[in-house]
Amino acid sequence: MELTVVIPAYNEEASIRGTIRNVKKYCQNGQIIVVDDSSTDKTSEIARKEKTRVINHIKNKGYGAALKTGMLAAKTKYVAFLDADMTYDPSYFPQMLDLMKKHELDCVWGNRFAGKQNKMPLIRQFGNRVISLIFWLTTGKNVGDSSSGQRILKTSILKKIDLKTLPDDLDFITALSKRIVSRGLKFKIIPINYYKRAGRSKLALFKHGFRMIRNVLMEK
Repeated sequence: MELTVVIPAYNEEASIRGTIRNVKKYCQNGQIIVVDDSSTDKTSEIARKEKTRVINHIKNKGYGAALKTGMLAAKTKYVAFLDADMTYDPSYFPQMLDLMKKHELDCVWGNRFAGKQNKMPLIRQFGNRVISLIFWLTTGKNVGDSSSGQRILKTSILKKIDLKTLPDDLDFITALSKRIVSRGLKFKIIPINYYKRAGRSKLALFKHGFRMIRNVLMEK
């Protein structure tokens, strides 16, 4: 076993079963860790019925905190993650893992704006493009999608990026992108499709958008 897939989840009973089964389909030799961020529904119960390892937060800590918990629990050479709402397609993970090995990369992530299908609401598309533009202007790297939530990393780089000090909320992801770039790690980006989510979004557009922009500007 060389890959652990972390699925952060908060009140995702409508989609967690489908997400787990899709990951198992394409990562048959990998481990799955669902980190339940203190859900009030049946997310954990459903995940356990799928014979998946579940780590529970006693209190709600945030998307980034759930990812950190899962990534730090991974014992494999590579750790991947994607959201629990079925917006990301795990069929890309084998391709990502092959790229990691072939090019000896530290990270691979998906660009939702380069895929053939993007069901992200238009206002969020605009916001994400603005953030990625600011990212390009401040780092000199045009990554296309600095806030993509589907990635594979070498577990050995978690100390290099000071994983524990990354934000606990949804702005975790742009801060992670900034650290990967600013610390000179080797990465590639591939086009991916992005689908309409199942259930209700947890994103607070202006609050999280502001934090993401702040991270792009301030992270080192």
